[in-house]
Amino acid sequence: MEGVLIYLVSNTKFDHPQVRQLAVCEIKFLKFSLPAQASALIFTSKNAVAAIKFNEISPDLDTPVYAIGEPCAAAAREFGFRDIYTARHGHGNEFAAEIAPFLQGAYALYLRARETVSKLEQILSSAGVRLQSMIAYENSILSLPAAAKPPQGSTLIFTSPKNVRGFTANFGWDGSYKAICIGKTTASFLSEFCEPIICERRSIKSCVDLALLP
Repeated sequence: MEGVLIYLVSNTKFDHPQVRQLAVCEIKFLKFSLPAQASALIFTSKNAVAAIKFNEISPDLDTPVYAIGEPCAAAAREFGFRDIYTARHGHGNEFAAEIAPFLQGAYALYLRARETVSKLEQILSSAGVRLQSMIAYENSILSLPAAAKPPQGSTLIFTSPKNVRGFTANFGWDGSYKAICIGKTTASFLSEFCEPIICERRSIKSCVDLALLP
């Protein structure tokens, strides 16, 4: 795929000479405090960890953390958390089913975005987990100029459903685009435009490696 420009549609930067970042959304962190009774934390995005930093909260770093993917787990480790479970599944619903047995009897706090698409809360609550969800951040779609639209033949990497919505709201879709995405849910938001490739590993690097394959 030499010579083909790769666009990373995400707020997360990735340093590679063939990758250009295209931010179509803006993260806004909200004010909150952590309840003292929380005995486990659930993160489905590294934005949840960033929201803790934003609020200058100093949680108990021995609190068990359940993270949906390695980038999310890495953010938790960087913050200082010591007891981190990294899920095998990268889809929200499968993640919930995977961690439910470990959370029986626990008071779990889920730090989430204002808008979510998975049924994580319903699945965990139905499994008997004492769950509290807290809106820690919101993701707003930006209004971008037409000149920012990727050229025909570009490979686009999408990291979340909101980034798909933000991209198509600004630029629509071109049939020459190739799409690679993280997760089944993100792929479902692309289904009306193309047949996206789902990256097996939940990381931007894995998506870029896939995009660079001949």
